[in-house]
Amino acid sequence: MTQEKQINQPANGYRTRMSYGTKIILMGVISGVLMFGVLAVWIVSYSRESNNRQVAESIANQWGHSIHLQGPIAKEHIDSANRIHPMVFDCNAVVETKLLHRNIYEAQVFTANIKMTGCFNRNRLLELGDTVVLELKLPSDQIVKLGTLNICGEETQWQTSTENLFAKINPNGPGDNIEFSTELEVRGSGSIFIKEIGDISSISINGNASNPSFTGSSLPIERTTRDGRFSASWENSVPDGITYTDDSGFVGTNFLVGVDRYQKVERSMKYSFIIIILTFISVLFVEIMKRQTIPLLNYFLIGVALIIFYSLLLSFVELIPFGYAYLLATTMTVSLITVYMWKMLHSRKLGLSIGCLLSLMYVCCYIMLNMSTYALLLGSLLLFFSLAAMMYASIKINSN
Repeated sequence: MTQEKQINQPANGYRTRMSYGTKIILMGVISGVLMFGVLAVWIVSYSRESNNRQVAESIANQWGHSIHLQGPIAKEHIDSANRIHPMVFDCNAVVETKLLHRNIYEAQVFTANIKMTGCFNRNRLLELGDTVVLELKLPSDQIVKLGTLNICGEETQWQTSTENLFAKINPNGPGDNIEFSTELEVRGSGSIFIKEIGDISSISINGNASNPSFTGSSLPIERTTRDGRFSASWENSVPDGITYTDDSGFVGTNFLVGVDRYQKVERSMKYSFIIIILTFISVLFVEIMKRQTIPLLNYFLIGVALIIFYSLLLSFVELIPFGYAYLLATTMTVSLITVYMWKMLHSRKLGLSIGCLLSLMYVCCYIMLNMSTYALLLGSLLLFFSLAAMMYASIKINSN
């Protein structure tokens, strides 16, 4: 009888106050309760993201909206419906994006230097009369610098109105073609589109952008994105009989912000339940191996620390880049739990082991946040190897 009592109550004083099945169920309940904390942080993040979007729209209203450049086209007069398009149209846009800040909020805007060259058929212009108006559709409030219009070597000043530029030219002269060139600098946000206005059009857009997306009536024949720089080019020839419309023929680039700071915080919350469960199971294995009861209150406090990580991340990400914010929040959370486990179990080795495990999970989570294509694969591998480690640890426990 005495020997049986010694087996049930080891010399180190360890006693199981409840079955491990019951404790696991209660750990699941605690995890569910903690998810309400994650939901509260998500609501705060969503609210602040909405504020950021409103501020970004306000900045865009002051800076400039999307650029839709159309022209030049030739008319008999400014209100004429009869239009003549260039035979050849070449356009090159060099874009520089940047972030504008207002308090803790930001918006991405751009400036673009645009050079256009091409030529009209002189005989077609002469059908309009001795004076022809060239029109370039572009809101004048988005123009930063406006160069002159060069027509066959002669400089002509553009005249501006609210929605377009126009210049009067004389189509008379030698030669079959009237060559033109002009240059201007514009500013906007969101996207830049240029209309393939010529019978033969060649358009190129290049510059710096973190996440450009090429779209329009046709895809670029060449495009490259590398180290925050991009370039794309389109070529198009319009068959005879095709009618030009104002809404067709645009090609260009959207400047997507990509996964911004608030979206990254919200995406990181998707892994919160997994991190909580893996941490709880790791602590449970420590409890079993060390044969020392860890109260459920301690599990709850560790879970609260894991939830506060997301509050810290949201707070820091509004002040510093996401990578640094993630590193700072991770360091604070892992350090807190490591010291807590160290003092609670009176074992520096076990405390550091839990800290290393947490650090590995947060590193994997960060990698998944930056690998949108392979996030599912990495997450599945993390769960697989975690399960394999737990199965191996359970075998070691049973063998002891």
